[in-house]
Amino acid sequence: MSANRDYWFCQLVGWGTLAVFSILSSSFGDWQSALRFAAAKLFCTATGLGLSHLWRGQLRRRGWLVRQRGFPFGRIAAGLLLLAVVQTGFLLLSDLLFRGGAFFDSSTAELAFNIVLLFLIWFAVFVIWTLCYAVALSRRRATQAELEKLQLEVSVKEAELRALQSQVNPHFFFNSLNSIRALVYQDADAAARAINRLAGMMRHSLQAGHAGTVRLADEMAAVRAYLDMEQLRFRERLRYSEDIAPALGDTLLPPMVLQTLAENAVRHGVERATGPCQVRIAAERTANAVLVRVANQGTLAFDSDSTRVGLANARQRLALQCGPAAACTLEESPGWVTATITLPQESA
Repeated sequence: MSANRDYWFCQLVGWGTLAVFSILSSSFGDWQSALRFAAAKLFCTATGLGLSHLWRGQLRRRGWLVRQRGFPFGRIAAGLLLLAVVQTGFLLLSDLLFRGGAFFDSSTAELAFNIVLLFLIWFAVFVIWTLCYAVALSRRRATQAELEKLQLEVSVKEAELRALQSQVNPHFFFNSLNSIRALVYQDADAAARAINRLAGMMRHSLQAGHAGTVRLADEMAAVRAYLDMEQLRFRERLRYSEDIAPALGDTLLPPMVLQTLAENAVRHGVERATGPCQVRIAAERTANAVLVRVANQGTLAFDSDSTRVGLANARQRLALQCGPAAACTLEESPGWVTATITLPQESA
């Protein structure tokens, strides 16, 4: 509908401008002659508009302006010649209808010259019209192709996010099952409570999976439930603290990313520790980003048999969902391993 509206707007403006220019560029003896001349020009404008519209239909039906191996220059040229002949005939008819055949009050040679000149003028007009229409059609197709490309990129991005999300859920689920399995032999009641917490976390995971981003406050609620469940297993070995200002609770991030880093802190920190191990989660706002840190006591284990799927997954999802400025880094300092999520924010 938008393309059709633009087409008719250009048609009316173009042919209307041509009519006004041709009327104003001529001189008249009296107002009656001027009125008859204007009527003849309006008649020619109407026929020109109608012929160009029919020509557009022919071009669209035949697909002559569509890129193809053999461009039909001959057929288009023949069509333009026919349009010029018909429009010249309409002009002569308008002179007979509105001006009493004043155009024919000249010698045969001069009349023939004028008719040929009119034919060439109208041929040029329709050539220019066709070129303008071809350019507009090409621009519209280029825009449509760009939109389709963007839609395809969005679809690919969504597919990648879904694939990454499908990796996160089993990874988290099986890690949790391993924790519960260890509890079953130690404390049946604790295992039952852990299963309840796992059910709540899986519910959060399923709900968050339908959204591109979640609030930091909601993600932290799931992380707390996970750490509470793990504390049933590790007891005093897991010491957890957090430092997140309430104002940062509305910060958006991909679902389960923070959960993944908390899992890594437990698996590669608490599980390897022989004594109490601290896990700290903190967030702060900088000039143009929000930094979320998950730190655990310990060292980086480069010889670990872990596939590090979670960390690689987190990096990919951050890049896809939050842009290339988002990042997830892992660094070691004396006695600590810290994973940092960088969430770009528009500066106030």
